Amino acid sequence: MRVLHLSDTHLGVDRWFRGAPTEWSRADDHLAAMRRALAPAFAGEVDVVLHTGDVFDRSRPHPRVIAAALELFTEVARIVPLLLMPGNHDRHGLSWHFSALPAGLTVVDKPCALQLAGLRLAAVPFLRDPAVWAAAAAASCAEGVDLLLAHQCFDGSTVPGFVFRPGEQPDTLGVQHLPRGGPVVLNGHIHTPQELRLGDTRVIHVGSTERTSFIERAEPKGALVWHADGGHVHRVDTAPRPMVIVRGPGDLRTVEPEALVALGREARTLEMEAEVASRGGWVASWPKPSPQMPLFG
Repeated sequence: MRVLHLSDTHLGVDRWFRGAPTEWSRADDHLAAMRRALAPAFAGEVDVVLHTGDVFDRSRPHPRVIAAALELFTEVARIVPLLLMPGNHDRHGLSWHFSALPAGLTVVDKPCALQLAGLRLAAVPFLRDPAVWAAAAAASCAEGVDLLLAHQCFDGSTVPGFVFRPGEQPDTLGVQHLPRGGPVVLNGHIHTPQELRLGDTRVIHVGSTERTSFIERAEPKGALVWHADGGHVHRVDTAPRPMVIVRGPGDLRTVEPEALVALGREARTLEMEAEVASRGGWVASWPKPSPQMPLFG
């Protein structure tokens, strides 16, 4: 059984960059990245596709974003079963976006157990309370499952400059929250690809399919193809758009044509922006600092 796991596609991102073509938006990159992540499905190389949350960037995406997404989902579902599960960005669920679902597409908005393509799955969408998540996961796994699908922070998961620990963040899960029996967990939410082991349980973070922040500028992005018995096959690289931080003239050499560029505080001048533009870079507006973690490492 060959599984294609992807997550955090954040379809409909609407961030804009100065210097980019007027007909382009960041949403184009995210839709294209998801299509590239699905390449093994289009090629008939997998038996099932599992998406573990943050399908959309906003809980109420624009109708044209939904329409483009449904067109892509329908293409995939004609070839191989596709499951979508909401993440924290999809906080109102996913089913209400679609008046009807094509054959082969399964949308799970609440914790449940189900069978798909011969796999016994437990799907537990994002929940803020660890105790509530633990109860939902235990109930969903009670009859035995092959895989547990999640969209959470787990103890020890990392992003650049930050480690998640139970109790330090109210929604981070520890080994005590995992169901007995140790089914493999396919997880979303954390955009940095990584694998953890909590007790007897493997927790696989596939990461996002595109970069959503400059903190992710050095990270690979893509999907994971692997066997349901736990044997990894390969990662699918989605070739994310380059991101660069320019803090001074010495950083200009890293600017590629059509790269996304953030100017450091000391470099936010019209002259520096002109230098970036002359190299074909697209300049981002500087975001507000995050209270939880740095945006730029």
